[in-house]
Amino acid sequence: MERLKISVQPSFWLFIVVAVIFRQGYFATMYTIAVLLHECAHYAVANRLFYRTTEIRLDIFGAVLYGDFQDVYGADRIKIALAGPAANFCLCLLCLALWWVFPDGYYYTEVFFTANLTMACVNMLPCYPLDGGRALTGVLEKRIGAKALAVTKICTVVISLAVFGVFVLSLFTDTKLFALGLFAIGLFSGAFVRGRRSYERSALINREYFYKKGMERKTLVFDGGSRLSDVAKRMQGNYLYCLEVVDDDMRVLARFGIAELERLVLTEPLTTPLKELVNPK
Repeated sequence: MERLKISVQPSFWLFIVVAVIFRQGYFATMYTIAVLLHECAHYAVANRLFYRTTEIRLDIFGAVLYGDFQDVYGADRIKIALAGPAANFCLCLLCLALWWVFPDGYYYTEVFFTANLTMACVNMLPCYPLDGGRALTGVLEKRIGAKALAVTKICTVVISLAVFGVFVLSLFTDTKLFALGLFAIGLFSGAFVRGRRSYERSALINREYFYKKGMERKTLVFDGGSRLSDVAKRMQGNYLYCLEVVDDDMRVLARFGIAELERLVLTEPLTTPLKELVNPK
């Protein structure tokens, strides 16, 4: 597992100052711990699946796990996305167990329990870029491929408008849900944000794991008209990959070994057609 890096943005300190001014320092502390544990769960699963991450960035809106390469796809996207809410739910269960054994612990951990439960439930909404939206995208990718993210963003727009509608209705009641309105605006804006470079894939082999436990080898077969990006998308990180480039009659035009394919994915433009790798200019 790569070393965990945490960077604190200036806006986070603004959040702390405001919390202290309004005497909510304890709430801010418990919320921050819950957020960090949520992102650490993403981090742990991403590294277990051999995806390279660079840092956890903490700011006024929470924390985000960032990486360097192309976005994770398919089953790995689902596993990494659900790791965060799963960690929060586990922490909620831990609090309940503590209250069962030490009832007085409720007064010290109620805020922590609420922070984890809220974070888990909110992140499970099927809205991009929340974890539920990422997981939904991973599920849809198996059925509709590249259109998955567009469908998830449509779902995000529909849900955000519904939530905003509830906020508008609350204006005609004694309980005006301004926080819900802001949340709806945040969800809506997420539908128009390009995919963040978070928990993204590295084509590099986790050599420490490989030396200790071994890894399966797979051979990817593509025609010359495919691009290097098509190959990279199939490299999920938990296998050793070789590449065969074939013609229309399935005759092998070129073979690339594990180390050579790794070098190509990391150094060559991903828009490069495979036929140019077979017959370089």
